[in-house]
Amino acid sequence: MVKERDGVDKKMLQQYSDALVRIKYLRGTIEKLNNKIEKLEHTDYGLVGDTVSKGKRGKKPLGTARVTGFPVPEYEETKYQLKVRKELLCRQEENLLQLTNEVEEYIASICDIEMQNILTLYYIEDMTWVQVAHRMNELYKNKNYTMENCRKKHERLFL
Repeated sequence: MVKERDGVDKKMLQQYSDALVRIKYLRGTIEKLNNKIEKLEHTDYGLVGDTVSKGKRGKKPLGTARVTGFPVPEYEETKYQLKVRKELLCRQEENLLQLTNEVEEYIASICDIEMQNILTLYYIEDMTWVQVAHRMNELYKNKNYTMENCRKKHERLFL
């Protein structure tokens, strides 16, 4: 059994879980921006319009005209924001990949293969404790895993 080195190992695993959540958030934001740009480019969503008077003769207007246009500044700003966020996502995904490798190396360094499976399912596969227990029951037909049982094994590893 591998003991925690000044909280570094557990902290790395928790940081990895947080990174997964962050990447999911960024991907959702980028998807929204992509949808907005798609609307701006391919529908009338981006068109803006106004009605203006053509002038006046005395108190009477000479008529009105409808003016429509495409908001180029908003379109350019949205495209710029999309580019910036995509670059941020790429950098964070690179960091996540590096962190994933570190986490997998740490998990592989644990002598207990059963614990390796539990940690991989919980941290790498991002499963809940209930899902971990169900998956462990599928992997180990001769044992009976529960949510509490898997969680306790995890806690004991870091004592």
